[in-house]
Amino acid sequence: MKYFVLGATYIVRLDAGERIVETLRALCERDAIGGGFFHGLGAVGEAEIGRFDPSRNDYDWTTVPGPSEVVSLYGNITTVDGKPFIHAHIALGDGTFAVRGGHLKEATVLVTCEVTLVRFRDDIARTKDAATGLWRLALDPGGD
Repeated sequence: MKYFVLGATYIVRLDAGERIVETLRALCERDAIGGGFFHGLGAVGEAEIGRFDPSRNDYDWTTVPGPSEVVSLYGNITTVDGKPFIHAHIALGDGTFAVRGGHLKEATVLVTCEVTLVRFRDDIARTKDAATGLWRLALDPGGD
């Protein structure tokens, strides 16, 4: 990964073989980023994506073998127990120009992935929702 910083904005290039979520989390840990958002594009090999099934309170996961074009990558950065938490969604285009997408668990960069990350001044925490088990934004009045 290579990057440079312009004010609160990071311009990031991930290279072949790097894992998107893992690499962004490492950047956030290194630079103490606990709040922000990002978007990106590029090309990936294998990716694991999912969708939440509210009837089961669980995700359905599938592996997209690639190669795939990253049509859209978007997510936010928050904290869980003081550590960066990456919540990302991705849309992937295949060789037939069909698109599949969902929650991004992880994807391995095939050629490059270009990400613009905007850092917030303050951290944003997440708390575990008792009903669903999901890590939701801690935005209750008076909450952390």
